Amino acid sequence: AVAAVGGMTSLAVGGVGGRLTRTFLALESTRDLTLTGVVLAASLMAAILVRETFGYSFSTWRFHLRGETIRSAHDVGWMRSLTVGSMMRKDVRTIDASTTLATFRKQVPLGASQRVIAVDAELHYVGVLIVAELHSHLSDDEMPVLSFAKFRDAVLVPSMNVQSAAETFQRAGAEELAVVEDFTDRKVVGLLTEGHLMRRYAEELDKARRDLSGEG
Repeated sequence: AVAAVGGMTSLAVGGVGGRLTRTFLALESTRDLTLTGVVLAASLMAAILVRETFGYSFSTWRFHLRGETIRSAHDVGWMRSLTVGSMMRKDVRTIDASTTLATFRKQVPLGASQRVIAVDAELHYVGVLIVAELHSHLSDDEMPVLSFAKFRDAVLVPSMNVQSAAETFQRAGAEELAVVEDFTDRKVVGLLTEGHLMRRYAEELDKARRDLSGEG
């Protein structure tokens, strides 16, 4: 009986998860507190074994087949709710990409801003302009600022979660990226820095740790 209950519980934990839930179900079914301790130990061992060898439960793997990227219920909570849209700055400064270098220097004096977003005539994203770089450049003053635009193909969208955004920052090697409505239209709606992203991630991670440990 012990082997049967322990085996069923361990198999369920490996397939679906829920260590404590399975243990309480075993307790309710058998009303044997001693057996419950054995079942809990078996469930924990099964969960650790599956996590170390496979990486996630069978039910999570089924989500992966549908295109999801979660690894546990932990990812479905705060990590999914911490989106680019909730972290971005909306007071973003833009400038026409056809603006000449001389005009840019007059409109955006050194120290007024670190970065400005270049857009085309239809307000679509073109790239990021580093203000200090444009002021120190010795090129022809009639050159359009489009020539100095960086990260033209690296943008964020409001629906991105913190993990996807961090990966985009890493691939682009950028400290600050523009947020656009969608990848097709690319109309600028905000700006997000990597520093702010990682700070918010650390805060939520610490909050989740304190909730789990009961620190409040």
